Amino acid sequence: MADPLLERARALLASSPVVDGHNDLAWTLRGKAGYDLDEIDIAQPQPALHTDLPRLRAGGVGAQFWSVYVSPRLAGDHAVSATLEQIDAVRAMAARYPADLALARTAGQVEAAAASGRIASLLGAEGGHSIDCSLGCLRMLFELGVRYLTLTHNDNTP
Repeated sequence: MADPLLERARALLASSPVVDGHNDLAWTLRGKAGYDLDEIDIAQPQPALHTDLPRLRAGGVGAQFWSVYVSPRLAGDHAVSATLEQIDAVRAMAARYPADLALARTAGQVEAAAASGRIASLLGAEGGHSIDCSLGCLRMLFELGVRYLTLTHNDNTP
């Protein structure tokens, strides 16, 4: 017998998918596999990770902000280059799984991804140290698709 509450929840998710504002998968891929998506195939269940495509689908996630986090221990140019590597990793995920993920920069692109049955993939930078106090870096992150920057993480930002 079908659970009416579960059916109601599924209907709600179908009409209003979850938008997850923070996911550290790219940083995890860096540490566990050097971003090697052959080594960690997120199209398959990955019980050792917090995220994989089957769980995103099962959870009704329609849009995901992938955090392009770098450790506050990285500073200056090292933080900037590591942030760029994180952006590259998210783009590589979207390219590898085009039936599941679609890069998005605007609300319209999020809606288009949903209409095509894909998870909209947005970028958010975590920690102002990621731009090394440079508004030029911030503008370039925007050009690369980053749509939010948190001012601090665990440490102060100059």
